[in-house]
Amino acid sequence: MTCVFATDTTKWFDAHVQMLRSFSPSAFAFGLASWSWLGTHGKTPRFTTVFGDVFLESLDGWWLLDTIEGTLTLRWTNIVDLYAELDSDEGREEILLEDILVEVLDRGVLLRDDEVLAFVPHPAAGGRLAAESCSPLRFELALSLAGQVHGALLAQARPAPSPMLWDPQPEPAAQAWPAPSAPALSAPAPSAPAPSALAPAAAAPATPAPFWHPVQR
Repeated sequence: MTCVFATDTTKWFDAHVQMLRSFSPSAFAFGLASWSWLGTHGKTPRFTTVFGDVFLESLDGWWLLDTIEGTLTLRWTNIVDLYAELDSDEGREEILLEDILVEVLDRGVLLRDDEVLAFVPHPAAGGRLAAESCSPLRFELALSLAGQVHGALLAQARPAPSPMLWDPQPEPAAQAWPAPSAPALSAPAPSAPAPSALAPAAAAPATPAPFWHPVQR
C-alpha cells in the first residue's frame, strides 16, 4: 500500500517571509492581461513565488509562468508533485530563487502583503539576476510590466516580411471625370430668306418708250 502524506504548506505561506504568496483575483487579472499572447486563458492562477512567478491550475495539471524567462510550461500533474519539487534543492534554487532571496533579506528589504520582488531593470531587457537589482513592487504592476517587456521583445524578434512576397496594394480611389460642359450658345448669323415659289418673279427692267419728236416742216 502506498501512503501519500499531505505537504505542510505553512512554511510557504505563513512563514515570516512568504516564499509563496497569494493575491486577489482582480490583481491576477490585471497582471495577466499583458501575458495573453502566451496562452494564459483557460488557466486559473492560484499563487506566486516571492519573485512574482505564477502557478496556474487547469484540467491538465499545474502550470508555471516564469516571468524572467517569459515561458508558460505544464510541469506537474497534481499539487503534491508541485510541493515536492519546491521542497527539493533543485526547486528551491531554480524556482524559488532561495539564494537570491536570502541576500535580499540580508540587505534589510521588507515586503508588504501586496508586493513581490522585481528585478529592475528586467533581466530580459539587460538587467542582472542579482539581489542588488531587486526592489519591492506591487504584484500586479510587476507582473504586467514583465509581460509587456517580453511582448515587446517578441514583436521585435519577428522577421520583417520579405520584399519578394507579393504585397497587394489597395486600389486607388476612383476619380469622377468632370462632366462635359455644354457649348456656349451664340445668336445665329442672319441669312438671306429663301425665294418663295409663290413670290412673283422679278420683272425685267422696262425698256423706255421712244420719245416722239414732231417732224418740223
